[in-house]
Amino acid sequence: MSYSSEEEILGYQFIEYGQLGKPKYLILGLPDAGIVGPIAASHIVRSLKLPDVLGIESYGYIPPAAIIQGSSIKYPMRIYSNGEVSVLITDVPPVPSGIVPLASAIVEFSRKRGIDHIISISGIGNPSRAEIDKPNVYYLTTTQESQKLIEPFLNDLKPFPDGIIVGPYAIILKESVRRKVNNLLLLSDAFTEIPDPEAAAEIVKIISYLINVKIDISQLLQEAETLRLRLQGLAKETNDVLAKVGKGYEYRTPLIYS
Repeated sequence: MSYSSEEEILGYQFIEYGQLGKPKYLILGLPDAGIVGPIAASHIVRSLKLPDVLGIESYGYIPPAAIIQGSSIKYPMRIYSNGEVSVLITDVPPVPSGIVPLASAIVEFSRKRGIDHIISISGIGNPSRAEIDKPNVYYLTTTQESQKLIEPFLNDLKPFPDGIIVGPYAIILKESVRRKVNNLLLLSDAFTEIPDPEAAAEIVKIISYLINVKIDISQLLQEAETLRLRLQGLAKETNDVLAKVGKGYEYRTPLIYS
């Protein structure tokens, strides 16, 4: 693996060994409720056959891990890209103290690389998820440009209700507002503690429309039970990390409400 560039942002090394270019979209699949982000992001990468072009590493914030795929050594956090669409995937959640710098670093990296839109994928834990056949998809935007991106599809979405978001996406939202970065956050109703491929599929359908690229979700749904079993470990690790940063705050209402 040869390196073409390397940059440090807030304790994270962004190591580019392929051609990232200036993609229009950066899709984020960070672990959260239901592992919705990683499931959706992985399916998009596989469906579009995106090559990995950049690794993200931090010996202070990411547990010491190397990913082995086909006898190749990979960074635990990677960006895949075809020059137009890029996707960030992580196999290992950062330690609690690394969440804030990671989220801030992602926004700053996107701004510096001229990425038009960050599309964040997350799950929102719903205690009634088992009773919902088709999970709802909610949205939040940080700029007028983000709102324009989502406007043609508002009939299929719901605005995020009054509440509290905790974790990396909360920081990404706030930093995007502060730095005037276009960020669209998509959240689907999800199981709180177990992987939820069906919730991920609903968001993949929306992203397929947004980026105007056909992404078939049939294989994702067929593999749902296998994914649920395979990703149980990541779900537990994620829940443990997020519990330490106050994830429980999401389940209470804000002091001021409309």
